[in-house]
Amino acid sequence: MNYLEIRNITKCYGTIVALRNVSFSVKRGEYLCILGPTGAGKTTLLKVIAGLLKPDEGRIYLEGNDITDMPPEERGIVYMPQGYALFPHLTVWENVAYSALTRGLPTKRAEEALKAVGLYHRKDSYPHELSGGQQQRVALARALASGSRILLLDEPLSALDLLLNIQLRYELRRYAKRLGLTVIHVTHNAEEAMSIADRLLILNKGKIEQIGRPEEIYLNPRNIFVASFLSDVAIFKGIVVSRNANHFSVKVKGLGYLLVRGNPPSSKKVSLLIRPEDIKLDLKRQYRINTFRGVLSDIEFEGIKTRLTLNIGTHVIFVDLIFCEPPPLKLGMQVNVYIPPDKILVYEESEKSILEVLAVR
Repeated sequence: MNYLEIRNITKCYGTIVALRNVSFSVKRGEYLCILGPTGAGKTTLLKVIAGLLKPDEGRIYLEGNDITDMPPEERGIVYMPQGYALFPHLTVWENVAYSALTRGLPTKRAEEALKAVGLYHRKDSYPHELSGGQQQRVALARALASGSRILLLDEPLSALDLLLNIQLRYELRRYAKRLGLTVIHVTHNAEEAMSIADRLLILNKGKIEQIGRPEEIYLNPRNIFVASFLSDVAIFKGIVVSRNANHFSVKVKGLGYLLVRGNPPSSKKVSLLIRPEDIKLDLKRQYRINTFRGVLSDIEFEGIKTRLTLNIGTHVIFVDLIFCEPPPLKLGMQVNVYIPPDKILVYEESEKSILEVLAVR
C-alpha cells in the first residue's frame, strides 16, 4: 500500500485551472521533489495535500485513509511555506521548538534541527535580527522538528547562497532519511532537485509531464518541455531525409545535415535536442560527421565548467566543457564542434510544445 496517494486532483481559481487531474503516490520515507516553472501549480498542490486548500475534484489518502476533508491540524502533515511564517515575538529556539513545547514533548529534536541548519548559535535571537536566508533556515528547522512524519517544503532553499544551498540540500536529505521522514520538496531548481530526490515529478501548467528517478528522466525525457527544463538544450527543427535500421539523417535549415543514431521516427518533421555537455570541441578536426563550424561569441568560466556560446549559421548553441582546463580560445574565433549521433534527443515536431518551452525560458 502506498503511504500517501493523490488521486485525480483538480483545483481551479475561477477560470484558471491550477491543477489538472493530478495523480501520483509517495512511499513511506521517500524524498520526492516536485519540479516546474513559476505558475506550474506546485504550491497549490502542496496546500491541497496539507489541507489548506480543498480540491474541486479528487481525493487524498494517507495510509489508505481518506483525508481529503480532514482539517489540516489532524493530518499529521507539516507545511513550510515560502514566506517562512515565523512568530516575530518568539526567539529562534521558541519558534523551532513550538510544537514540542505546546505539547509537553522533549525538545531534543528542535536542538538537532537547529544544528542541522547551522543556527543553533542563534537560538536566542529573534526573527527580525536574522537575514532572509537565516529566517528560511529557521523555518526549515521548525518543519524538521515538528514531529510530523510528512514534510511539505515549498522552495526551502531558495533564499540561500549557492554554497549554503549545496551544503543544506545534502544535510536536509541526510536528516530526513535518518528520521524516516516522507518529504515532498517543491523547487524550480533542476540541479537541486536532481541531486537529492529519490524521484522527480515534473509539473507544468497544472499537469504531470513525467515522474521517475532523476537519472531516468534526465536520460529519457518524455517530451521537449521536460528535456529543456532540465538543461539548456539546443532545439533544431528538421526534416528526415533518409532512414536506416538504426540511424537516420535530418536536414536542419541554417545548419546542415545531422546523423542521428536510433530508430527512425514515423514522422518526417522532427525536433532534435542536444545538451551543452554533450557537444564536443573538434579543434583537431578528427570527426567526419556531425561537425559544424561556428563563431565563438562568449566564454563564461563557471568553476567546474566553462560555457562557450557559438553562432553556427542561424543558430546559437552552448557548449559546456566540464572539469577540464579550457583551451586557448578568443572571442570571434571560428571553432569546430562535433555532435555525437547517440546523444541527440528526437521528438516528432510539435509547434505548440516548442512555443511552450520558449515561453518558460
